[in-house]
Amino acid sequence: MKIKTCKNVNYSILILFIGAFLFSSCEKEEVVSSEKENTILKNSDSKNLKRETIGVSTCNSYNRSSCGDDLVLDTEECNFISGSGRDMPNQYIIDDLLNNCRTEELPSNCSWWGGNVTQTRIIKLYLNNCCYSAAVFNSRLDGWMDLAIDNKPNSSYLVTNYERLPGGNMHNSPYGPYEIRIRVTYRKKICSLTSLPGGIRQ
Repeated sequence: MKIKTCKNVNYSILILFIGAFLFSSCEKEEVVSSEKENTILKNSDSKNLKRETIGVSTCNSYNRSSCGDDLVLDTEECNFISGSGRDMPNQYIIDDLLNNCRTEELPSNCSWWGGNVTQTRIIKLYLNNCCYSAAVFNSRLDGWMDLAIDNKPNSSYLVTNYERLPGGNMHNSPYGPYEIRIRVTYRKKICSLTSLPGGIRQ
């Protein structure tokens, strides 16, 4: 009887030891994985997985010269509410328009991953100096946000910032399109699936 009890105790200790070992291994692997993601930062700037698909064909000189360039912003400086304008003169406020309203909010059941894990991607936007109405310009801005979202490292990241990089590149000079680059910053989140037992996190 004593021998049987001892064996049961020994098995319990062995199971606890294996469980603790596996748990600590998983924890170490998670930390290493998050450190690897941080080191990807230098390489990720060169990636451009998806490109802008909007038509950027050149427009005739009349279309440019007849443009009012009188776009009016709303009070939040997110969208144009009236007027028309060319994308070239407005290129230096594009990142402001994107940052003001076209980043992603952290869902209520999520928090930022410990250690502020971020990655970046470069998206390329193409300007043609054509005249756009306020509605079309806003649509293009939304399309650029969609492009940033499409280039996420994975679904556990959110778009948190846009930064227009200096310079640009004129294709088919002097007609264009003119390529500008925006560095998009993504921050990693971790979320609780509160509807499931134990508040499982993903």
